[in-house]
Amino acid sequence: MSDYSKFTAMLASEFHRYLMEDEKRTPKLPENVLLIFEVEGEGDFNRWHKEMSIRNREADQPVAYVHLKKWRLHSSIEDMTLIGAIAQKENSAPAKR
Repeated sequence: MSDYSKFTAMLASEFHRYLMEDEKRTPKLPENVLLIFEVEGEGDFNRWHKEMSIRNREADQPVAYVHLKKWRLHSSIEDMTLIGAIAQKENSAPAKR
């Protein structure tokens, strides 16, 4: 397992813990959402993770970007922004607002 894969596993675990501690701080994620982590100051990791994630994305799978900005002691997330997107079926027009 590569260092980036281990780092991704740690981020996913910490993100899950973050959501479990206070579900009200984060919007509800769509079912089967693909999370792409963006860690401030980690450009090489961010490029690798996005490329690998998009390459393995299922058709019509919704994507959400998790930008990690600040950590608590012991590698716990303290501050972040979650930007979500809803997948559209192929050949469908975007909904009018």
